[in-house]
Amino acid sequence: MPTGRLRLRQLPAAGTELGVPSEEDDAAERLYWRMAADRLGGVLPDLVGEAALMRRYDAPRGLVHKVLLHMLGEGWIERRPAGAWRFVALIEGPDSYDEAYRFRRSIEPAALLEPGFALAAPVLERLRQEQEDLLQRADTSPDPREVFEANAGFHLALLEASNNRFFADAGRRMTRLRRVATYYLISTDRARLPTQSREHLAILERIDAGDQVGAAALLTRHLDDQHATKMRLLAEAKHAVHQLTRVPTSQPDKAKQES
Repeated sequence: MPTGRLRLRQLPAAGTELGVPSEEDDAAERLYWRMAADRLGGVLPDLVGEAALMRRYDAPRGLVHKVLLHMLGEGWIERRPAGAWRFVALIEGPDSYDEAYRFRRSIEPAALLEPGFALAAPVLERLRQEQEDLLQRADTSPDPREVFEANAGFHLALLEASNNRFFADAGRRMTRLRRVATYYLISTDRARLPTQSREHLAILERIDAGDQVGAAALLTRHLDDQHATKMRLLAEAKHAVHQLTRVPTSQPDKAKQES
C-alpha cells in the first residue's frame, strides 16, 4: 500500500501448494528441527547468543537469525539485550508433559459437561472440515506445525464452547506451553495422525448428537491413548540428544594398561 503497510488480499485454500521451497528454506527447516530437538533434549540453555548458535550448528548468521525470528513468531523464544535470546519456559520433557496431560485430562472432558456448553454449528462444521482434510492428507506428511494448529485449535474450541472463561483461559495457556514438544512429537509419530483425526471426528459426532457425556468419555480415552506413546517418544528424544552430545571419555593407551 502507499503507506508502506501490507494488506492481505486472499488466503490460499487448505492444502494449496505455495511453491517449491528454496535451498535456504530447506536449510532453515533443518536447523529449526535440530534446535527444537536439542532444546527438548536439554542441551540448549535458557539463554543463547547468535554467535554461539552459529558455532554450534556451523551455520551462517543470516540462517540462524531467520530461524530465531521464526521461533519468536511462534512464541517460544524472546529477544534479550546485546544479541541474546531466551527460551520461554514451556513443556519440554517427560515430567512436564506428564503434568500437562493430567491437567488436560481433568479439565477438557469437564468442559464438555459444563451447563453452558454450546458449540456453535459453524464452528463444529469448521472443525469437522479441518479434521477431514488432515485425515485425507495423512499419507502426504503434512507439516507438523499445521497439524498442531488444527488439533490444538480443536481442543481449544471445545474449552471455549464451555462458556466458562476459566476453562478457555487455561486452554489458551496450555496451547502455548506445549507447542514445541508437540511439534516434535508430531514429526516423529506420524503413524498416529489418522487415528487422532478419526477420534476427533467421533467426538464431534457425539457433540452434534447432543451427547456431551459420550463426547467427554471419548475425549478422556483420546487423551489417555496418546499419553503413553508421547511420554516414550519424549524420553527417547532426550536420551538420543544426550548420546549425540556426550563427550567420550579418553581411553588409557595400551602401555598404561599393561603397566
